[in-house]
Amino acid sequence: MTETRMTGSAQNLVYMAKGARTYGLRPVLGRPRGYWELQWVFKGNARPDNSVLPSEAARSPRLHLAHPDSPHGWTDDGAGVSEVFVLHFRTVPEELSAHVNMAGTLLLSLSEAERRHFAARLEDVAEMAGAADVRLKLKLEQILIEVALLVLTRATPPPAKRPVADRVEQALHWFEENIAENPSAAAVARAVGVSPAHLRRLFADAGRDAPRTELARLRMAVVQRCLRDGWKLEKIAAYLGFSEASAVSRAFAKVCGTSTRGWLNQVEARGSESKPTRDPDAAPGP
Repeated sequence: MTETRMTGSAQNLVYMAKGARTYGLRPVLGRPRGYWELQWVFKGNARPDNSVLPSEAARSPRLHLAHPDSPHGWTDDGAGVSEVFVLHFRTVPEELSAHVNMAGTLLLSLSEAERRHFAARLEDVAEMAGAADVRLKLKLEQILIEVALLVLTRATPPPAKRPVADRVEQALHWFEENIAENPSAAAVARAVGVSPAHLRRLFADAGRDAPRTELARLRMAVVQRCLRDGWKLEKIAAYLGFSEASAVSRAFAKVCGTSTRGWLNQVEARGSESKPTRDPDAAPGP
């Protein structure tokens, strides 16, 4: 099995692998990959462990597409050998991401002509990656566009586009639900199926500040809730993924304009709770 890990922030492709795989003997354990995964199975019964492969699909070449947060692994029949080609991307066209479920993988059976077409395209990018060919980026974009067109031709239409405000609330809700993992703005964008740039546009269209700013405020709302409940800074730091208690203090002062001690003094002086950035009931409690 030949594997290539791409480096450099300008590279959308982060991983490439091709060749024979024995997933039955050496399964890939289920977990989110953190990247969009496209895996062509040109021969054999390799399949994601979170989906059932129809018998007719097992007899034909196919393409599996997985969301970055899809908790899938790979398996096969016993000692069966499958010929595969795998690409991991940071981003894919929005027309493609709209059709890929976070919980599973999207299966596309390929005709013999489609198999030959993609096999040739993939061999080209494998050779270009090894030779650092300047055309590689364009060839990869071409593959993503062709896959997106194939999905749009075959897949059922995606749900009607949600209003901007709803998409922003979905992003903020996901961040709140996963706040203990300290997710980045890019991770939030992946979770709602858009690029980081598109997420920024959504926030702007909804009259919000940049996602990074809004998410920082949400984290500080949680810090405020924890402070009111008597948590020590060390406990808050561990809960929210800060490196140390002093990092909480610095972040709090930057967002709230005062120290944690100063903020608590203000709350006590007013004799009532200070109004946080968002509804405190929306933030996790202890």
